[in-house]
Amino acid sequence: MSTVRPVGEIIARAAQLARSFRARGLPVVFVNVTGAAPGRTDAGPRNVSSFPVDWTELVPELERRPNDHLVRKERVGAFIGTSLHDYLRQSGVTQILLTGGATSAGVEATARSA
Repeated sequence: MSTVRPVGEIIARAAQLARSFRARGLPVVFVNVTGAAPGRTDAGPRNVSSFPVDWTELVPELERRPNDHLVRKERVGAFIGTSLHDYLRQSGVTQILLTGGATSAGVEATARSA
């Protein structure tokens, strides 16, 4: 994947943000892609055989903690087809900060839905 910044730097900064949020008692949400949307046929078959077996897992460098909320998505945006909206509402969240490597896809779609 080609990014404006090196992927390692993006991950390190995201982990630093998560640590800062936890230190202030703020919720941390991680989002990862688990596959294509169910029943989707318009994009043709998806060939994911070239991905590693654990491609849907978060990288350890993000330092996920047991109290962090995990959203597993099958669509481009993290709000579509997930419980993210309900979780944020129940947690009293009124503002969000988004970060990620695919800012012109998943991050943007999530921001638009928010």
